[in-house]
Amino acid sequence: MTIEPGARQSPDVTGGASSAKADGRRIGRPERDRTIALLSEAVSADYLTFVEFEERSERVALARDHADLDSLTRDLPSDLPNRMARDERRARISRAALLGVRIHVGVYLAVSAFMVVLWLVIGMTAGAWYPWPIWPILGWGVGVLGHAVPVTLMARRRPGARPLG
Repeated sequence: MTIEPGARQSPDVTGGASSAKADGRRIGRPERDRTIALLSEAVSADYLTFVEFEERSERVALARDHADLDSLTRDLPSDLPNRMARDERRARISRAALLGVRIHVGVYLAVSAFMVVLWLVIGMTAGAWYPWPIWPILGWGVGVLGHAVPVTLMARRRPGARPLG
Protein backbone atom coordinates (compact mmCIF):
# COMPACT_ATOMS: atom_id res chain seq x y z
CA MET A 1 0.00 0.00 0.00
CA THR A 2 1.63 3.21 -1.13
CA ILE A 3 0.59 6.69 -0.08
CA GLU A 4 1.17 9.79 -2.15
CA PRO A 5 3.54 12.27 -0.44
CA GLY A 6 0.88 14.94 0.20
CA ALA A 7 -2.11 12.65 0.75
CA ARG A 8 -3.77 12.20 4.13
CA GLN A 9 -4.51 8.73 5.40
CA SER A 10 -7.77 8.17 7.31
CA PRO A 11 -7.31 6.67 10.77
CA ASP A 12 -8.09 2.98 11.20
CA VAL A 13 -10.96 2.77 13.70
CA THR A 14 -11.23 -1.02 13.54
CA GLY A 15 -8.14 -1.64 15.63
CA GLY A 16 -6.15 -2.85 12.66
CA ALA A 17 -8.17 -6.03 12.11
CA SER A 18 -9.75 -5.13 8.78
CA SER A 19 -6.66 -3.47 7.37
CA ALA A 20 -4.53 -6.48 8.28
CA LYS A 21 -6.96 -8.77 6.49
CA ALA A 22 -7.33 -6.45 3.53
CA ASP A 23 -3.67 -5.88 2.74
CA GLY A 24 -2.63 -9.54 3.08
CA ARG A 25 -0.11 -9.06 5.89
CA ARG A 26 1.48 -12.19 7.22
CA ILE A 27 0.16 -13.96 10.29
CA GLY A 28 2.04 -15.29 13.27
CA ARG A 29 1.65 -17.72 16.14
CA PRO A 30 -1.08 -15.75 18.00
CA GLU A 31 -3.37 -15.77 14.96
CA ARG A 32 -2.71 -19.45 14.34
CA ASP A 33 -3.36 -20.28 18.01
CA ARG A 34 -6.67 -18.37 17.96
CA THR A 35 -7.74 -20.22 14.82
CA ILE A 36 -6.81 -23.62 16.29
CA ALA A 37 -8.79 -22.74 19.46
CA LEU A 38 -11.78 -21.78 17.32
CA LEU A 39 -11.55 -25.03 15.36
CA SER A 40 -11.26 -27.00 18.62
CA GLU A 41 -14.39 -25.31 19.92
CA ALA A 42 -16.15 -26.14 16.65
CA VAL A 43 -15.25 -29.82 17.10
CA SER A 44 -16.50 -29.85 20.69
CA ALA A 45 -19.77 -28.19 19.55
CA ASP A 46 -20.16 -30.78 16.72
CA TYR A 47 -19.77 -28.27 13.89
CA LEU A 48 -16.73 -30.18 12.57
CA THR A 49 -15.71 -33.81 12.58
CA PHE A 50 -12.34 -34.79 13.95
CA VAL A 51 -11.10 -35.56 10.44
CA GLU A 52 -12.11 -32.07 9.28
CA PHE A 53 -10.38 -30.62 12.32
CA GLU A 54 -7.14 -32.44 11.48
CA GLU A 55 -7.26 -31.28 7.85
CA ARG A 56 -7.94 -27.68 8.80
CA SER A 57 -5.27 -27.75 11.51
CA GLU A 58 -2.69 -28.80 8.94
CA ARG A 59 -3.83 -25.94 6.70
CA VAL A 60 -3.51 -23.51 9.64
CA ALA A 61 0.15 -24.45 9.94
CA LEU A 62 0.64 -23.68 6.25
CA ALA A 63 -1.39 -20.44 6.24
CA ARG A 64 0.52 -17.27 5.34
CA ASP A 65 -2.04 -14.48 5.70
CA HIS A 66 -5.46 -13.69 7.18
CA ALA A 67 -7.29 -14.70 4.02
CA ASP A 68 -5.92 -18.23 4.40
CA LEU A 69 -7.18 -18.43 8.00
CA ASP A 70 -10.55 -16.88 7.13
CA SER A 71 -11.14 -19.54 4.50
CA LEU A 72 -10.78 -22.22 7.21
CA THR A 73 -13.38 -20.70 9.55
CA ARG A 74 -15.79 -19.06 7.10
CA ASP A 75 -18.41 -21.86 7.34
CA LEU A 76 -18.50 -21.86 11.17
CA PRO A 77 -21.10 -19.92 13.20
CA SER A 78 -20.15 -16.29 13.70
CA ASP A 79 -20.93 -16.34 17.43
CA LEU A 80 -18.53 -19.22 18.17
CA PRO A 81 -15.73 -16.87 19.39
CA ASN A 82 -18.26 -15.20 21.71
CA ARG A 83 -19.23 -18.58 23.12
CA MET A 84 -15.56 -19.37 23.71
CA ALA A 85 -15.00 -16.05 25.50
CA ARG A 86 -18.13 -16.56 27.61
CA ASP A 87 -17.05 -20.06 28.66
CA GLU A 88 -13.54 -18.86 29.49
CA ARG A 89 -14.99 -16.00 31.55
CA ARG A 90 -17.27 -18.41 33.44
CA ALA A 91 -14.34 -20.72 34.15
CA ARG A 92 -12.26 -17.79 35.44
CA ILE A 93 -15.10 -16.65 37.71
CA SER A 94 -15.57 -20.18 38.99
CA ARG A 95 -11.85 -20.53 39.78
CA ALA A 96 -11.87 -17.18 41.59
CA ALA A 97 -14.94 -18.16 43.62
CA LEU A 98 -13.34 -21.46 44.65
CA LEU A 99 -10.18 -19.61 45.66
CA GLY A 100 -12.32 -17.30 47.80
CA VAL A 101 -13.83 -20.33 49.55
CA ARG A 102 -10.38 -21.81 50.18
CA ILE A 103 -9.18 -18.54 51.70
CA HIS A 104 -12.34 -18.25 53.82
CA VAL A 105 -11.97 -21.81 55.14
CA GLY A 106 -8.26 -21.31 55.83
CA VAL A 107 -8.83 -18.13 57.83
CA TYR A 108 -11.72 -19.79 59.67
CA LEU A 109 -9.56 -22.77 60.68
CA ALA A 110 -6.62 -20.59 61.72
CA VAL A 111 -8.74 -18.28 63.88
CA SER A 112 -10.64 -21.24 65.35
CA ALA A 113 -7.37 -22.90 66.32
CA PHE A 114 -6.16 -19.62 67.84
CA MET A 115 -9.37 -19.33 69.93
CA VAL A 116 -9.00 -22.91 71.21
CA VAL A 117 -5.36 -22.26 72.18
CA LEU A 118 -6.38 -19.02 73.88
CA TRP A 119 -9.13 -20.87 75.75
CA LEU A 120 -6.61 -23.50 76.92
CA VAL A 121 -4.16 -20.83 78.11
CA ILE A 122 -6.90 -18.97 80.00
CA GLY A 123 -8.22 -22.22 81.43
CA MET A 124 -4.79 -23.27 82.67
CA THR A 125 -3.86 -19.89 84.13
CA ALA A 126 -7.19 -18.68 85.54
CA GLY A 127 -9.00 -21.96 86.01
CA ALA A 128 -11.99 -20.77 83.93
CA TRP A 129 -12.95 -23.73 81.78
CA TYR A 130 -16.19 -22.53 80.22
CA PRO A 131 -15.97 -23.59 76.52
CA TRP A 132 -16.62 -20.15 75.08
CA PRO A 133 -14.81 -20.77 71.72
CA ILE A 134 -17.63 -23.06 70.65
CA TRP A 135 -19.99 -20.11 70.03
CA PRO A 136 -17.86 -18.08 67.60
CA ILE A 137 -16.65 -21.29 65.92
CA LEU A 138 -20.23 -22.49 65.35
CA GLY A 139 -21.47 -19.08 64.24
CA TRP A 140 -18.65 -18.52 61.81
CA GLY A 141 -18.92 -22.14 60.64
CA VAL A 142 -22.49 -21.46 59.50
CA GLY A 143 -21.18 -18.51 57.48
CA VAL A 144 -18.41 -20.60 55.94
CA LEU A 145 -20.92 -23.29 54.95
CA GLY A 146 -23.22 -20.62 53.52
CA HIS A 147 -20.31 -19.48 51.37
CA ALA A 148 -18.82 -22.86 50.43
CA VAL A 149 -21.93 -24.86 49.51
CA PRO A 150 -23.33 -22.59 46.76
CA VAL A 151 -19.89 -21.90 45.29
CA THR A 152 -18.93 -25.56 45.06
CA LEU A 153 -22.33 -26.46 43.60
CA MET A 154 -21.93 -23.72 41.00
CA ALA A 155 -18.40 -24.88 40.16
CA ARG A 156 -19.50 -28.49 39.65
CA ARG A 157 -22.28 -27.64 37.20
CA ARG A 158 -21.58 -28.24 33.54
CA PRO A 159 -20.07 -25.20 31.78
CA GLY A 160 -23.01 -24.40 29.48
CA ALA A 161 -25.73 -24.50 32.15
CA ARG A 162 -27.72 -21.42 33.06
CA PRO A 163 -27.00 -19.82 36.44
CA LEU A 164 -29.42 -20.54 39.29
CA GLY A 165 -31.94 -17.84 40.17
